[in-house]
Amino acid sequence: MNNVIPPAGDGRWHDLLSGHARPGYRCLALRILMIRLTHAYQHPDANRPAVIEELRTFFADNMRFAAEDFQTIFAGAAR
Repeated sequence: MNNVIPPAGDGRWHDLLSGHARPGYRCLALRILMIRLTHAYQHPDANRPAVIEELRTFFADNMRFAAEDFQTIFAGAAR
Protein backbone atom coordinates (compact mmCIF):
# COMPACT_ATOMS: atom_id res chain seq x y z
CA MET A 1 0.00 0.00 0.00
CA ASN A 2 1.47 3.37 -1.03
CA ASN A 3 0.72 5.95 1.64
CA VAL A 4 2.97 8.73 0.37
CA ILE A 5 1.10 11.96 1.03
CA PRO A 6 0.84 14.03 -2.16
CA PRO A 7 2.26 17.57 -2.13
CA ALA A 8 -0.05 20.47 -1.35
CA GLY A 9 -0.14 21.45 -5.04
CA ASP A 10 -1.71 18.14 -6.10
CA GLY A 11 -5.12 18.91 -7.63
CA ARG A 12 -6.78 16.07 -5.75
CA TRP A 13 -6.67 18.17 -2.56
CA HIS A 14 -8.71 20.87 -4.31
CA ASP A 15 -11.14 18.28 -5.70
CA LEU A 16 -11.62 16.83 -2.24
CA LEU A 17 -11.98 20.10 -0.33
CA SER A 18 -14.09 21.86 -2.95
CA GLY A 19 -16.59 18.99 -3.05
CA HIS A 20 -15.79 17.84 -6.59
CA ALA A 21 -14.72 14.48 -5.16
CA ARG A 22 -17.04 13.02 -2.55
CA PRO A 23 -15.72 9.75 -1.19
CA GLY A 24 -17.40 7.98 1.68
CA TYR A 25 -15.23 8.06 4.78
CA ARG A 26 -14.92 5.14 7.15
CA CYS A 27 -12.86 7.07 9.71
CA LEU A 28 -15.18 9.12 11.95
CA ALA A 29 -12.48 11.63 12.84
CA LEU A 30 -11.88 12.28 9.13
CA ARG A 31 -15.61 12.69 8.48
CA ILE A 32 -15.86 15.33 11.18
CA LEU A 33 -12.69 17.08 10.04
CA MET A 34 -13.84 17.13 6.41
CA ILE A 35 -17.10 18.87 7.34
CA ARG A 36 -15.14 21.70 8.93
CA LEU A 37 -12.42 21.85 6.28
CA THR A 38 -14.74 21.84 3.27
CA HIS A 39 -16.70 24.72 4.76
CA ALA A 40 -13.50 26.61 5.51
CA TYR A 41 -12.05 25.90 2.04
CA GLN A 42 -15.16 27.15 0.26
CA HIS A 43 -15.32 30.42 2.23
CA PRO A 44 -14.43 33.44 0.04
CA ASP A 45 -11.68 34.56 2.43
CA ALA A 46 -10.26 31.05 2.88
CA ASN A 47 -6.57 30.49 3.38
CA ARG A 48 -6.70 27.46 1.11
CA PRO A 49 -3.03 26.46 1.47
CA ALA A 50 -3.50 26.32 5.27
CA VAL A 51 -6.65 24.19 4.91
CA ILE A 52 -4.84 21.77 2.60
CA GLU A 53 -1.90 21.61 5.00
CA GLU A 54 -4.22 20.80 7.91
CA LEU A 55 -5.66 17.86 5.98
CA ARG A 56 -2.19 16.69 4.90
CA THR A 57 -1.08 16.86 8.54
CA PHE A 58 -4.11 14.83 9.60
CA PHE A 59 -3.12 12.03 7.24
CA ALA A 60 0.55 12.23 8.26
CA ASP A 61 -0.36 11.98 11.94
CA ASN A 62 -3.20 9.45 11.65
CA MET A 63 -2.35 7.17 8.76
CA ARG A 64 -2.59 4.18 11.07
CA PHE A 65 -6.38 4.42 11.22
CA ALA A 66 -7.08 6.59 8.16
CA ALA A 67 -5.13 4.52 5.61
CA GLU A 68 -8.22 2.99 4.03
CA ASP A 69 -9.78 6.41 3.39
CA PHE A 70 -6.43 7.73 2.15
CA GLN A 71 -6.22 4.91 -0.38
CA THR A 72 -9.79 5.52 -1.51
CA ILE A 73 -9.04 9.20 -2.11
CA PHE A 74 -5.60 8.95 -3.67
CA ALA A 75 -5.77 5.63 -5.49
CA GLY A 76 -8.43 7.06 -7.79
CA ALA A 77 -11.45 5.45 -6.19
CA ALA A 78 -12.96 8.71 -4.87
CA ARG A 79 -16.00 9.98 -6.80
